[in-house]
Amino acid sequence: MSMNYTVGKPWSKKDLLDYLNHHLKESRVRHILGVAQAAKELSKLYGIDPDKVERAALYHDILKDKDKIWLVSYMRQHGEEPGEGLLAWKTLHAPAGSIFAKEVGGERDEETLNAIRYHTTGRPGMSLAEKIIFVSDYIEEGRDFDGVEQLRTLARKDLDQAVLASLLSSISYLKKRNDHVMTQSLEAVAYYTEVTERKDAK
Repeated sequence: MSMNYTVGKPWSKKDLLDYLNHHLKESRVRHILGVAQAAKELSKLYGIDPDKVERAALYHDILKDKDKIWLVSYMRQHGEEPGEGLLAWKTLHAPAGSIFAKEVGGERDEETLNAIRYHTTGRPGMSLAEKIIFVSDYIEEGRDFDGVEQLRTLARKDLDQAVLASLLSSISYLKKRNDHVMTQSLEAVAYYTEVTERKDAK
């Protein structure tokens, strides 16, 4: 594969797939493709450009196999401190992946970059693309955990409720492992709890 890793013309889908297949382990690529497929399906239901969410999905775990030292160094090289992420370093591939998409892949769409950046923690007030990537990461066909089928059904009915359910599931898992829960995730729970309660009150 010959690819010029400099900012210029944004990477095509082929460029992205070439990079994934040459740099990531097979199981990771399989998950990424599953997220892309789930995101495209949800995009049709919720009326957003499927190409946008597919690009975000293909980038979302592009740095997932990197270790803590590499991720922290990469972020700092690009002027960004990992902050609270140092307490939950397995989330750092998300902001680092967003930087990579912009600086290496030439991605310029802010919604796409944010969908990559917040796909692990979520955040209050996510855009439609962000919510789709966040949920698709949980419901892609390779996922197999208690409640995943209910979550897949919920995602097709009410995306905000699916976001909230995914956040609560993730936080529960982290707490059972005594892992750090990011403040952004807790703020997102409060936000989407209020959003869903307002819908229920109508």
